Amino acid sequence: MRPTLSGAVPAVFWLAITHAFAQQPITTPMLASDGNFRDLAGIAAQYGGTGFADTTANDGVMRTGVFYRSEALNVSDADLATLSALHITRDIDLRTPSEIAQTPDRVPAGAIYINVNIYGTAAPPPPGMLSSPAAAIAQFEAQYREFVTDPVQRAGFATVLLDLANSTDPALYHCSAGKDRTGWTSVLLQSIAGVAPATIMNDYLASNQYEAGRISTELAAIQASSGDAAAAILAPTLGVQPGFLQAALDQVIASYGSMQAYLTQGLGLTQADIYVLRAKMVDYLMLPGQSGFTGNAAAGAALLNELQASPLSGNYTAFNYYLQSAIDQGSLGGMQSQVGGQVRADAAAYLLRQPYRLDDALAPYAAGRDLAVGQTGMWLTGWGGYVATNAHDGAAGSSEQSAGPLIGATHVIDTHTSVFMALGYDWGQVGSAGATGDVGIVLGTIGGRYAFRALAEGPYVDARADVGGVDYQDTRPLGGGLGTARGNGAGMVYGGQAVFGDILRVASVTLTPQAGVRVAHVTLGGFQETGSELALDVDRQSNTTASLLAGLAVAPDPLLRGGWTITPTFTLGAELMPGNPSVASTANLYDYTVRQYAAYDSRYLLDGGVGISAQHGALGVTAGVTAMHGDGTTGIDGQVSVAYRF
Repeated sequence: MRPTLSGAVPAVFWLAITHAFAQQPITTPMLASDGNFRDLAGIAAQYGGTGFADTTANDGVMRTGVFYRSEALNVSDADLATLSALHITRDIDLRTPSEIAQTPDRVPAGAIYINVNIYGTAAPPPPGMLSSPAAAIAQFEAQYREFVTDPVQRAGFATVLLDLANSTDPALYHCSAGKDRTGWTSVLLQSIAGVAPATIMNDYLASNQYEAGRISTELAAIQASSGDAAAAILAPTLGVQPGFLQAALDQVIASYGSMQAYLTQGLGLTQADIYVLRAKMVDYLMLPGQSGFTGNAAAGAALLNELQASPLSGNYTAFNYYLQSAIDQGSLGGMQSQVGGQVRADAAAYLLRQPYRLDDALAPYAAGRDLAVGQTGMWLTGWGGYVATNAHDGAAGSSEQSAGPLIGATHVIDTHTSVFMALGYDWGQVGSAGATGDVGIVLGTIGGRYAFRALAEGPYVDARADVGGVDYQDTRPLGGGLGTARGNGAGMVYGGQAVFGDILRVASVTLTPQAGVRVAHVTLGGFQETGSELALDVDRQSNTTASLLAGLAVAPDPLLRGGWTITPTFTLGAELMPGNPSVASTANLYDYTVRQYAAYDSRYLLDGGVGISAQHGALGVTAGVTAMHGDGTTGIDGQVSVAYRF
């Protein structure tokens, strides 16, 4: 039964296979009693190869130590120990019962023995009457064509390939001499891997070099027993000929039109089967487009590349199918931006700006300028806003929307001093790279003003401290059949600021310039996502920013209308961050770490706002809107509040 796509796969196979990043040297041990034992990945230099693993299409390199090919395992004790040391756990024997009875396998320690009788008969097809070398060659060419046309043999090769696909450890397959049935199996595997046709042919013909000693011995025995003529006739069949393989390849085209069609229609393999085999055999040094990515996209592509060495690759997983499909299509389909979880960094950046956003909500009432000594004002503000940051430097663009209530009280102690406190809740949603992060904050803020002359005029000092408990939940639809990763965590946000200002009267206008400093800090606890094979183990996050503040409020003298005192206000502000404003998050998957930066990384914020307040006796109503601009960032905040003083 063929496995279904699943994330639960063993990791043993990958202990012997690492992410290559380069052609690996062919270091397969030579066996004295098994001349045609070799690694499918490539041919040693002394046998006509490059001495390195073969390259494949799409910037791939064959992995060594995955699949081995061989002649019958009638090996010596020393060679059996060598085979056992390679951790081979499947010995797939392609021979008939009569061949097995004549020379049974000595199975490597820890390996299971599997017999797949390719011919489906008790013994190999008899050679018949051969009158010439040409007749012998023609017979073998016909035999190779039957690899393609005979349904029994097709079923046998399909079984071998599926056994190899389901192997979670290095596997070995062989026939008698390791050149014909084994040779065709190797050609199928190399074709799936994307090895160049010329290299496939060269590797196939290498049996003549690996088996040169055996061929010479058998040829001498034939000459001694049957004469030179018989030896000349049989000589082409003792090794391999280009025409043998070409006959089978031509038959593939004649019968199916392509190797892909032969694999799927003739052998009945699914695309998932083919992708599992290919991923076991091939390491892609560079994924499609990877060299052109920067920033978060580059980090995400690097993670996808590294995961080729994880249990997600080379097994029946959604990730394996996605990645192999992406390689065929020449595009990662945007997954490079989605896989790293940028939204968490964006959420942290959003939280770090909560003290900034509180400024506008608190401004109308925090100072208590309209209250008498000993008087307390209660106020309720509804506030919300939207901020967008453009994509840049490999980071996806982000958006933020938020809303919530804030209720507070301001009390004037004396002509110089006022204090306030407020509690509220802010709901926010952050979006980037197709993901969303829902952020809930229970806020508390406390502060006060000391005026050197009077609360309504002259210089003053403001101080404020903010604290919030954070509940965070992210949702990351990954596409590509990879499901949706979800996770949630908790954290805290803190803010503190001190501002020096002056209230000045100029003609019929009140000007309030001010300058100060602010520090904000956020922590988000780590958590484990679920719902996808690419669900991340998210690290605890801690970020701090410090900024310089400057602002100017302009308030014309109030107007009296129907018992209401109406005062318009215009504000300008700037916040500068002298340090690095970048906010990053890190997460892990199979011990590989991915780091992502928030889209928002502006060193400055400029804002301008307009507001209006109306006072009728003890009742006051205020509304305002503020536009914000940073480097690649724009946003707008609004608030409406009502106050009562007593």
